[in-house]
Amino acid sequence: MEAIKKGFGVASKNLMLVFILFVFNLIWNMVNIASNGSYVPVTAPVIPPAPTIAFSILFVLVSIFMQGGSLGAVRDYIKIGEMKLSQFVSYGLKYYPRLLGLGLIIILFVLIIAVIAALIVAATAPLNNVIVTVMASIAAIAIGLVGIYFVILLVMSPYAMVSDEIGIIEAMKRSMGVVKKSFWKIVLLLILLILIAIGIGVLLGIVTGFITVALPPKVGQMIIGVVNSLFNGYFGIVMMASFMALYMALAGQEKTVAQKIF
Repeated sequence: MEAIKKGFGVASKNLMLVFILFVFNLIWNMVNIASNGSYVPVTAPVIPPAPTIAFSILFVLVSIFMQGGSLGAVRDYIKIGEMKLSQFVSYGLKYYPRLLGLGLIIILFVLIIAVIAALIVAATAPLNNVIVTVMASIAAIAIGLVGIYFVILLVMSPYAMVSDEIGIIEAMKRSMGVVKKSFWKIVLLLILLILIAIGIGVLLGIVTGFITVALPPKVGQMIIGVVNSLFNGYFGIVMMASFMALYMALAGQEKTVAQKIF
């Protein structure tokens, strides 16, 4: 709860950073609304046009830059009590290769786990043996759970990387060490943040639903896009700051000056 409190504190006291993420998310939402304006029958195969695919890839790549800039700014605020937005671009460029590499490693691992689990099920399916099929399903589920556990172990890697100014492998090692010692605390933080996000999202959905019900569909979509962009920008900083504060606390790095801020 203290980490969540600090997360909201960082977001509420640094609205300019929230605004930067709001604009970034708003551009993505508006492009999506503009590109999905034509009617497509439900029975027709949905194949995104090339420009949409290209923009989606661009959005993901730019998101990594935004993550690096935001992590650096949040780290500064929690450590020294000052957010250096003038360093946002340099932070984004500085951490970009490492965050990209970390993301690719995690994606590759998840794909390997998924392929192994799928191959086990596919290899035993033609046998038409109930016992073998059940055992294969259990093995596939067990492999999936191992994969989930491994991903959770790496959840602190971006924060270790930026907070400690270290490389990908060392960040993964430190994340594993911190998560293993406080596994359920970190899982609980993740669950609470997800529940809070769902709760706020439902309330915003109800409010925007009442506002947009009498408006033209396109206008309603644009209003919803603005609200979603604002929420994602604000709560994105809340989550980032909550995990950064928790990592620093667990790693024994949180400074006295940062504690006075909250």
